[in-house]
Amino acid sequence: MLKLILVCLVVFIAISSFLWIKPLNTWLTSHDKSISALASLIAIIGLPAIVIGLYIGFLQLKDMVSSPAVELRFVHPNSVSYEIVNTSNKIAEEVLVSFGIFDIDSDNPRNPIPIPSKKSDYVNVESHKGPFSFFQQFGINGHRYFGIIYIGCKGCQALETYWLYVKHGHPDDGFYAKRIKEDTFQIQGARLINDLDNYLQELVPHERRIYISGRE
Repeated sequence: MLKLILVCLVVFIAISSFLWIKPLNTWLTSHDKSISALASLIAIIGLPAIVIGLYIGFLQLKDMVSSPAVELRFVHPNSVSYEIVNTSNKIAEEVLVSFGIFDIDSDNPRNPIPIPSKKSDYVNVESHKGPFSFFQQFGINGHRYFGIIYIGCKGCQALETYWLYVKHGHPDDGFYAKRIKEDTFQIQGARLINDLDNYLQELVPHERRIYISGRE
């Protein structure tokens, strides 16, 4: 029964196609010029509209998938400060900078100094905020400081971290470097105190250092 229904359906479609193909062909031939003009008009109007639509769609998709991105830039070598740099095309919101810095020359160099985190409500597109000082009462002239500084924001692409070394009041010695995936998060206190130069070279080789004074 099912086969019979299928056969009848195929026959019906074939006969119907035969019956309307010829009238349709006659109508198309008699209206050839009108259809050509209409097709040209549709092409003139439709093609730019399609291109504009695709471009707008691309921009919307790009905006949806892009995220804000922030970085740190350290300035003022005599009294080190930082600037927050928004490198993206989106406003960076709720930007937070945190510190894990050790005073190598203090009586208790194994504990980080209690520098409070700093929050900024926003940083505009492709712009910067700052500078912000952060050592304040913890900065002692001649003392050496080393550690990690973190920056992130709401919806940011990644949490960025930096190595920072400063000898307070000695502008030529301070440097920073963005940490890479291969770097360790653990700092060996004993080596930091007793073998500083060699240890710094292992953690942050000279070629990666950005000197705050601007020297090479």
